[in-house]
Amino acid sequence: MATPNWTDTRRDAGRDQMTEPLKQSSLLQLSTLVYGVMTLLGLLIMHFAHDNLGSSLTMQLPLIEWGRFACIGALGAGLLLISSYFFEDWFPTFRQLKTTMTKLLGPASIPMAIYLATVSAIGEEVLFRGAIQPYLGLAFTSLLFGLAHLDQAGKASAWSLWAILAGALMGWTFLETGSLWPAILIHFVVNLISILRIRQTYRQLLVTLAEDKSEG
Repeated sequence: MATPNWTDTRRDAGRDQMTEPLKQSSLLQLSTLVYGVMTLLGLLIMHFAHDNLGSSLTMQLPLIEWGRFACIGALGAGLLLISSYFFEDWFPTFRQLKTTMTKLLGPASIPMAIYLATVSAIGEEVLFRGAIQPYLGLAFTSLLFGLAHLDQAGKASAWSLWAILAGALMGWTFLETGSLWPAILIHFVVNLISILRIRQTYRQLLVTLAEDKSEG
């Protein structure tokens, strides 16, 4: 398998990022709006259409149940993170998307990374698993979840396939436990670690660019 020249790739991506400064406040506002609407819509559907709002989000559980949910969440997050490493190695479109995401999320602070991971995990799980899955079932909801994760050109890609697998895993945990918390935990951990990795890559790019400038 041919390995890409990561040094040149990072330098090119870094130059692109420096020429298009990000407005983090706009990203924060847009994320709050989009995921807030998703959460509200999902909660309304769960309450009025499925009557499962209380049972899916109940907090009054025995300690052993919380331990079981935490183990399921940690195992699921680990599987998805490991699979993302393979996808990044196997699929050029997955690497291209990471470059785009680095430009978007790289400048994020740690508190902002935690916030984005939280609102995205809650919004998407409440809507897709809590509201849509009881209507469409596991398979079709996972497919729809994948189609909601298109690449930067608006096309289905390796990222969409990975999202389908992720949706299937999180949907299965919802079916098995009857609670959204394991799926939310999986989603949160995967998103947070992914954003922190992107943040680290972005800072490495800045160092590389600074070294190139000093050498030039």
